[in-house]
Amino acid sequence: MGTGYFADTHFPQFMNLWQEGWSLKDEEGEQVVVGRPGMKLGGYLFAYFHNTGKGPLKISDLEIQGIRMSVALQKTEDTVGDLRGASVLIAKLPKSQIGLLKDAGQPMWWKAEPRTVEPGGMGQIVVRFRRDPKPASLSIGIVTDAGTIRSSVEVRRLQPRFSSISFSPELDTICLYPQHSKAGVKVSKVLIDDKDFTAASRISWDRSLNVTPIVVRLPGPMKKMSFHLFRVVYADGAVATAGIRAWGSEFVYGMWGSRGDAKECYLDFARHNINVQMCHAGKDMSEISLTDEGLAFLKSLGMRQMPTWAGNSRVPVYYFLQDEPDAQDFGIDDLAPLDRLGCIGQFLVEKSEELRIEDPSTPQLLNINNTYKPENWYMYHQLADIPCIDPYYPEQIDSVYRIHPHMFPAHMKPTYVYATTAISQSSGQPKPLHVILCSTRYLQPNTPTGEYQGRYPTPEEKRMEVYYAIAAGAKGLSYWFFTPSREFGGCGGENPGARALWREIGLLGAEVRTAGDVITMGCPASLPVKAPKMLWVRALLSGADTMALIAVNDDVLCDRVGTVYKPLENATVSVQPPSYLKPCDVFEVTCDGIRDVPWRREGAKIVLGLGKVDLSRFVVITADPALKAKMDALYREKFAEKAASLKGEAAE
Repeated sequence: MGTGYFADTHFPQFMNLWQEGWSLKDEEGEQVVVGRPGMKLGGYLFAYFHNTGKGPLKISDLEIQGIRMSVALQKTEDTVGDLRGASVLIAKLPKSQIGLLKDAGQPMWWKAEPRTVEPGGMGQIVVRFRRDPKPASLSIGIVTDAGTIRSSVEVRRLQPRFSSISFSPELDTICLYPQHSKAGVKVSKVLIDDKDFTAASRISWDRSLNVTPIVVRLPGPMKKMSFHLFRVVYADGAVATAGIRAWGSEFVYGMWGSRGDAKECYLDFARHNINVQMCHAGKDMSEISLTDEGLAFLKSLGMRQMPTWAGNSRVPVYYFLQDEPDAQDFGIDDLAPLDRLGCIGQFLVEKSEELRIEDPSTPQLLNINNTYKPENWYMYHQLADIPCIDPYYPEQIDSVYRIHPHMFPAHMKPTYVYATTAISQSSGQPKPLHVILCSTRYLQPNTPTGEYQGRYPTPEEKRMEVYYAIAAGAKGLSYWFFTPSREFGGCGGENPGARALWREIGLLGAEVRTAGDVITMGCPASLPVKAPKMLWVRALLSGADTMALIAVNDDVLCDRVGTVYKPLENATVSVQPPSYLKPCDVFEVTCDGIRDVPWRREGAKIVLGLGKVDLSRFVVITADPALKAKMDALYREKFAEKAASLKGEAAE
């Protein structure tokens, strides 16, 4: 059905942010920093196929340049816990074949999605390459029980791709965002599993955009976690293709950890607008849904969980496949330190397949840490259903003061969160990205008393981080850590800094969950915007008739003491919406509810009077006359009372 190679997108503007906190030293005794200007990256190979036979098609292996990956990805002797590495570099192959695979880009891991393709079904092969291949084309062979499917992949052929594919929770509506290399090229056909859905699609086109929002209304819902192949054909003959499993949910707003009595903790979560417990909690907290009483209690709160394996919860939103494989990679000493990143990938593919057999109806989340950055975020994001990152800005502040004081100018505000989210959205597209934000303070090592030396993240920082992440493409958020232990100092403690942060997390939850559908069904886009010098503004397209503007105050300074900022007075922003969007309403979502925003038309642009901007604004511009009332009703029903209570606590 097609093939494609997509090289990693470079983000040189963020290169000044990268530092490492590990023990690896260079020849001069300095810490090794992976991220350097002009560094080489890799990419992903995709191959799409259709089982036209009468029986199931079972994929058993993959050939690249005639060499089978079952042989090439040699397992390491060393392990980290139950994790085992695999690498071409230690394969029991002739040196000439190892050299051939290194020239081909050095495959790190591969997966078949799904492993068994039913008659008439679609399949996808994904291969992660450490570096861009040297040859202009690669030969591949998909080894099946019915023979080997052979093809070639043109490595340097520029192709459109999907930036985002989102499903409604009911799985009967899909938002597609194919992106062409050129602006203004029209989409002429929409295919799902090789069936024409053009007539059921609303295709929104603007001559100045290279992203085309497409809303597909299905005659009935898709089966949850069923695999589908999406293709759009452009007027110039170019084709964008992507395979993805059907999964949709309300905006996930989670918390890691627990405190005290399980039911009281869940009630506290609900009061702070948390809707998912993200594991790393005690047995009573984690296994509460396994009793009928506990299950009913969680459902009454609208609360779900992220367990680590099938059967651990009866309300799983997704499974936690693995935490921080990039950090675990560093522990595999069969390989040189700078060759280790990605070596655990093939093990995780196998673990994912085992979990899929246990429960095929729940998506899997894989969290990537901050080791080998920025290459780590590219390495793993196509492996699981939900790519996830934990860009802890307070950790960067802590590292600046303890290890790298010269990097303070790069971390005076939480740009780190925006940068890592933008990189991850680019490498994980079209999958929905989840971002974990830090809600702990850091323990200064080697202090005589072992007391906490660092401060808690400020409410101001967390507000900026939330909207930086959403602006870069995050479709779910959570916080690590709640447990007020001596080791981590989570935000569930009684420290004034912890309590202030916990309140802000609750207020932010009222905002982002009210705006949840606009965010989860949206996609970042570059639109013409004019704003005051110190106001940072980005746009999201959301379906065929709505967009959002996210504004964050740039006149901010964060340091070891706290956060200071200067509010912007009388801020005015102008934006040129896509030509297909004819606004009838402009309003903002706040923790106090829905508020109208003064606006006027000036030719093709609209001008917004934002007035005073303290830290952030989330403004919705829509042609849907029912959207404002719908979002207002949602806020009043689910969040108004909780937000008022939290603001009352702050006043006390």
